[in-house]
Amino acid sequence: MKNILLKTFLLMILSLETFSATRANHHHYDPGAPKSSNWPDLFAETPNYRLFGEKVIGGRGEKFRWHIGPMFYRGRLTADSVKVFIVGQEGAQDENLSNRSFTGSTGTRMQKFLNYLGITRSYLFMNTFVYTITGQYSLYGEDATNPIKKLENKKLKWLAQNPNSIIVKHRHKMFNYMLETNKSSLSLIIGVGTAGKDSIVTWMNSHSKGSCSYRKLTSSFCIGEGKLRGIKAIGLRHPGAASARNAGSSASGGLIRDFKKKADFVKGWIKDDPSFLYADKNSNRDFSKSFKYGYASIPHSDFSFGTPWTLGKKGTTSNRRGKSIIQIYSTNGCYNNGARVNGRCQSIPPNETALKEKPDPRVHYLYFKNPKTFWTKYDRPQSFQNGDLPFESPKSMELRRNYDEGPKEYSSLLIDYFNSTKKYKDKITQSLSFGHTGIYRGRFSNIKLLIITDQFSYNDMFSNRALTGTVGQKLTPFLKNFGIQNDYLILRTLPVNCLEDESNCTELTKKDEIVSARNKIIKKVVRNNELKIIFTLGKSAKKFTEGLQKYGIPVINLNKDDIKNDILKEKFNYTFANFISPNAITRPNYLYNKNDEYIPRKDLPFMTRWWMGTSGESVSQAKEKIVTEVSNSRVYSYKIGDDNGDYYKLYAPSWSNIWKSSTLPLTPQESESLEAFKKGFRP
Repeated sequence: MKNILLKTFLLMILSLETFSATRANHHHYDPGAPKSSNWPDLFAETPNYRLFGEKVIGGRGEKFRWHIGPMFYRGRLTADSVKVFIVGQEGAQDENLSNRSFTGSTGTRMQKFLNYLGITRSYLFMNTFVYTITGQYSLYGEDATNPIKKLENKKLKWLAQNPNSIIVKHRHKMFNYMLETNKSSLSLIIGVGTAGKDSIVTWMNSHSKGSCSYRKLTSSFCIGEGKLRGIKAIGLRHPGAASARNAGSSASGGLIRDFKKKADFVKGWIKDDPSFLYADKNSNRDFSKSFKYGYASIPHSDFSFGTPWTLGKKGTTSNRRGKSIIQIYSTNGCYNNGARVNGRCQSIPPNETALKEKPDPRVHYLYFKNPKTFWTKYDRPQSFQNGDLPFESPKSMELRRNYDEGPKEYSSLLIDYFNSTKKYKDKITQSLSFGHTGIYRGRFSNIKLLIITDQFSYNDMFSNRALTGTVGQKLTPFLKNFGIQNDYLILRTLPVNCLEDESNCTELTKKDEIVSARNKIIKKVVRNNELKIIFTLGKSAKKFTEGLQKYGIPVINLNKDDIKNDILKEKFNYTFANFISPNAITRPNYLYNKNDEYIPRKDLPFMTRWWMGTSGESVSQAKEKIVTEVSNSRVYSYKIGDDNGDYYKLYAPSWSNIWKSSTLPLTPQESESLEAFKKGFRP
């Protein structure tokens, strides 16, 4: 009885936290895992998916898409903050871009389900696999009769659900830690799709054998035993099952009925026991209405600060372009470059895509310039350590907790800065539906340097931080020489992409609304810190010199072309001698190590891949192709037209793409798992 009362009290406290269920609170964001928790360790201990995909599953090609990296979670990683735990199969391209699970079409469908239950914040999403897979977890159509595919599928299921699989062991460590840290708040578990339901059954039975089955979870519900005692679990069809191709002509109706049925289960439990699942504050729970299947936008509080706002807004908002490239599009863009006709994206049947005598008006013909890189495939960051993978965040004990938790109390000012540009949206190529695209980088407190910089790269859009392309990377060794590597703030002269027209960008930086919003940030930073020096970087930033001098802090101007060893050495010596430590007896030796040319991990958000902020540029903005000749149903020639700010591409760099799975030796636990597969798997 005492435990029940304690759980009820904690749930009431959790439900009263200040939070709005609407997506409109743009200044909310996810800071990442608490650094005092075990989550950074658990994520860093991810097994070698590539090697196990090869050795266990085999077949043609690789089963796991690794180039863009893993996706671990979406939701709360703080203690006693999870009431509902949701498990699915794996992420897709939207999840790769957002670096969070369940942020595409399925994620927005599940958000609608949770909102109906009154759960708008106190949830955690995870998956069966942290990497995207190629093909399906369950076979459909012709593949179901293909003996090679059937064997491959059986091997995949061993890897996904056998207790001896290293992937299952690692997944259970994460699930169990979630349970351990939320034992007073967790009430409901949801498995989504075949893989999600399988994973829930495997986990629940690891706590009490026979406590749940796939059939029971699918048709009704399970009740946990052991450490899961009293926690209820339901299974939902995967929203992708609405495809008639995958599940027959009645798929959509069956999916909707399943969602309604399970919503009624939970509604009944809540009515019978109001302490079962307290509604989150501002959730607008209303059980007088039946559940209506649909989608709901995902709150900004589930994403890193700076994540493109189109992600999680409705449905899918990106396309894969091969193994190592993902293309994102704005609310004005369309899937697969479809054009909008009368406001609607065109869905073009495959048999109608052939060109005749002129370009198809239902299609955007886009050109992307490959980003410039400056590392060879043999280069590595200096801090890259044994055991690290370029497409995962650092695994080392030294760096796995080195990440930026966000702007904190400055977030509202930064959003106001972005909002100040809306009046001039017709002068900005980037669609403002993406939101701000890299406003700041660094710290807002205990800093000595402030850098006001122009934009030099589109990298900022996907790193979520400012000055992370070539110029920012090459500036890193210069900043390290001050001995205060982490004591700076970098602030962009514009919070949106503006690289196409230099004169237009300069004019925008001087608009009254934008100047006012930017100055509010600078004024607060100056007031709350003991700044020694202000740098400006770029032509537009240089024009603010006079305005910055009013703070009584020395201002030094840098140009893009100054990012060279000899010039930076001169600037460093002058700055250190005159402003940083003028009374020092000796001066430090200036060092410029080219191996340091990458963005420090402490400047980037939680779970940023190692390759982000390294080796030059990794993002390109689209330009329109003006088709001048069509031949044999194909574009024969074209010229490059205007910039199109509705489409951008993210490219994984070459030094990451050539990584071999055999580079890392198997750990003892991985070797044990592989031996268990060899001995225990039966075709």
